[in-house]
Amino acid sequence: MHAMPYRNSSPELRAVRGPGAPGEGVDELAGRSEMLLHRIVEIEQGLAVQEWWLLGRALPEARLLTEIISLLAVARGELFQFLADFFGRAPLGFDPAENPAGSEEPHMDDPMWMNERHQQTLYLLRNVATSLPPMIQYARMLRANAERLNLAVTALDGLSIVAGRLEEAYELLQQPPA
Repeated sequence: MHAMPYRNSSPELRAVRGPGAPGEGVDELAGRSEMLLHRIVEIEQGLAVQEWWLLGRALPEARLLTEIISLLAVARGELFQFLADFFGRAPLGFDPAENPAGSEEPHMDDPMWMNERHQQTLYLLRNVATSLPPMIQYARMLRANAERLNLAVTALDGLSIVAGRLEEAYELLQQPPA
């Protein structure tokens, strides 16, 4: 989705900036923030193939996946809010409840079906594990750029939450599911 460029002279941006904040780089920060938001949404959409919380009792990995999905949703929400509040951009919305693939009914009494879900869960966890480190670095870079641009503390706090939730998701992957 193409977002309208943010005009440096708008009253919203003047309210976002601290004293003496430069105007250069603000559009770039917004664009890069949108890129991270799109990546988070892509991952969430990939994880939305199943209602993992239903399998959480039977598969510890599904419970872990549910926790990661929750952390990604918080990161997505914070990033979306950051873009809306500080740049007047609402680039996209994602509601995991509107799952285009549609979850099939769980067949927890079918060992073959459960084995397939277990394998699918492991595959998704591996994919998330490889995706998170660059996303964490990117979120940290966005926060550093926002600080360099002298954005308001509330903007910095939002970006810190984004990085923090991505870091928490990655930390969860470092522990074996219980």
